[in-house]
Amino acid sequence: MNMLREDLHALAEQAPAVDLAARAVRGARRRRATRLAVAAAAVTCLIAGGGAALVQQVRPEPPVVLTPPPARTVPLPARGIGPAVQAYRPVCRVGFESCGGRVWLLVTDGGDTTYELPEVSSQGPLAITADGRRIAYYSARQRRIVVRDLASGRVWRAPLKQPAEDFAVEFSLRLSPGGLRFIVSGWGGRREPNKLVDVERGTVTDLERGWWPVSVADGSGPVVLARPYDMTSRVWVLGHEPITIGYFAYDYSALAPDGRTLARVERSVDPERPATLRQGGSIVVVDAIRGGRERRTRISGMAEGLHAGHLGAWLNATEVTMLATAESNRPSVLYAVDVRTGRSRELRTLRGAGATVVAGLVR
Repeated sequence: MNMLREDLHALAEQAPAVDLAARAVRGARRRRATRLAVAAAAVTCLIAGGGAALVQQVRPEPPVVLTPPPARTVPLPARGIGPAVQAYRPVCRVGFESCGGRVWLLVTDGGDTTYELPEVSSQGPLAITADGRRIAYYSARQRRIVVRDLASGRVWRAPLKQPAEDFAVEFSLRLSPGGLRFIVSGWGGRREPNKLVDVERGTVTDLERGWWPVSVADGSGPVVLARPYDMTSRVWVLGHEPITIGYFAYDYSALAPDGRTLARVERSVDPERPATLRQGGSIVVVDAIRGGRERRTRISGMAEGLHAGHLGAWLNATEVTMLATAESNRPSVLYAVDVRTGRSRELRTLRGAGATVVAGLVR
């Protein structure tokens, strides 16, 4: 979905940057100079007083711990990049930078370098495959979705050209695990595209308008769409009859490895604050082909103050990725949740604020 509104939630988080490492070094130098001055004064007193003066002991100070410098930011090179875990667009800080000049920043797994993505349209979609090896984005210059392999630098261009106005409203870009098959959708504009695109085969298939993309498999694998109504929702695995679920929802996981299971987070509402979701919630699984009874399991193991949010790709047959967020400006955390037990384990803490894209996340 369009993530521009997410920038507003983190405006207060920004503050002028402080070089903590340089500050620590300066502090260490000042302390060393002070100790030398005290020692020199003590020696002078000893000499003047014939050795009778008492030298005040200088207690040793704890070692200086230097804060590691922040990751350096460089333009994305043509090739040789490791798997990405996240991309984010910094918050527009009024008075500090131009809102129109912000570019997407790509974060790799365990790397100390952040990469700028100047070709990625600031208004268009950006997505990362679940394994982090490929990214897809709208290039305003080429007027189409581009898929790029980060390691080899190989680029695939969608056979579908699209005007920038397709992404001036709500939109979604859903990638297959390999990134070469995707759905690009839009709502609220004049055109409202809903296209299944295969960049390897060079094909474009029109999908029924009004259905939101949930999951896309590689090759000719299953495609899952959802359509929420006021009190119910429908889930449709193409090639099968849609199922009806008795609640409003469109936030689902990708399709599980078994080819039929979907998960969603069921959040409870605080009666004292109806607009606020309570921490935690339940993980709910449903058979997306046959429907029937759902299975609910309470989520546990999350850090205090975090709320269960969007789901993503499956790590194995029982664990699905989940993004947990907080009402405050603290960082979001990516978890793996076991749908059988509800137990969560932390995968990583995310960087930055504002619009954020996480590898494999469905949103």
